[in-house]
Amino acid sequence: MNRLSITRTATLDNLPELLAVADQACERAGASREVRDAVRLAVEEVSVNVITHGYAEGEPGPITLELDWERCPMTIEIADRARSFNPDTLPAPALDAAWEERPIGGLGWHLVRQMVDEVRYRPDPECGNHLTLVKHIHP
Repeated sequence: MNRLSITRTATLDNLPELLAVADQACERAGASREVRDAVRLAVEEVSVNVITHGYAEGEPGPITLELDWERCPMTIEIADRARSFNPDTLPAPALDAAWEERPIGGLGWHLVRQMVDEVRYRPDPECGNHLTLVKHIHP
């Protein structure tokens, strides 16, 4: 079976376990170091956003990470029950503006989009947010 999944409470203490599963999936899929680093960075950025922003106004809830590499490309599913947040609504960061003129935030999602080949979001009325990241793992 070419799939790994983990569900944990969305806390920073559980982040290493989520990242370890992402690393393990990439290793089993035979992904290059560059792909492994990209997947890990994208999973870390999304997970930290869920932990620090999604559940910020209440008790932390679950975060589920599922990686599937049965077919190329690899799909990385991240689901939570946090308040709804659609990353597609974020404006593109002003990368050419001076540092002091840039608004705080938004660079993380820009980075995620650079690390993976596709980002898809769908709200789930019963489960919160469902994000799919797609990454080609072989040339």
